[in-house]
Amino acid sequence: MTVIYLIRHGQAAFGAREYDRLSPIGERQARIVGHHMRRCLPQLDGLCSGGMVRQDRTAKIAREAMGEAPPPLRTVPAFAEYDHVALFKAYLPSFLASPDVEVASLEELMADSKMLERALRHVLASWINELPHEGAPVLSWTEFCRRAANAMEQLLAAHGPGTRLAVFTSGGIITALLRELLGLPQRSALGLTVSLYNASVTQLYFPQEDPVGEGLLMGYNNITHLEMTGDRDLITFR
Repeated sequence: MTVIYLIRHGQAAFGAREYDRLSPIGERQARIVGHHMRRCLPQLDGLCSGGMVRQDRTAKIAREAMGEAPPPLRTVPAFAEYDHVALFKAYLPSFLASPDVEVASLEELMADSKMLERALRHVLASWINELPHEGAPVLSWTEFCRRAANAMEQLLAAHGPGTRLAVFTSGGIITALLRELLGLPQRSALGLTVSLYNASVTQLYFPQEDPVGEGLLMGYNNITHLEMTGDRDLITFR
């Protein structure tokens, strides 16, 4: 079987204007992932990243920690995350218009982490359910899932059977791939997306020459490598 390890990026700058970068904790998480892979995956055959700063930085730090002669890092843009800026522009107005929301602008929202988390869940739920909005067109959830599945199919086709590949990506992509793999209903997608730990590992097995829909989920959202440090600060979602 071909084994795919989906690794969510380390903690980024959630709530900051420039989100797409790793925090100091995110860099530590990435290094621990690399040490974990060196111990557990000495014969890793390929590394790729979606190309976003937080994904690439996680991949590069992990690769440095893997030891001698790790595989080269390749960029697969289809494994990049959804455009959160576009989604917020589309769906934030309906959140701010809710009677129980006590902030009136994005600036106020950015200063309140709990309210920002609520807004994120509203935006993602609206997008996943493909609700109408008055903003500019955005890539639909269905199209996003299909793009991720196509990228996985191409990755599998490009490597021979029995290879082990690591994909450094984000929560939306991991959720999209699990939706395609497991045939999950829409109502499950939001819960999966917001509950993925930073620097977690999700493990997929694919029998030789089978399409992405015939794969097996063999491990999900694993952070044992972080828990074994005993440092609770490393256990993060945002």
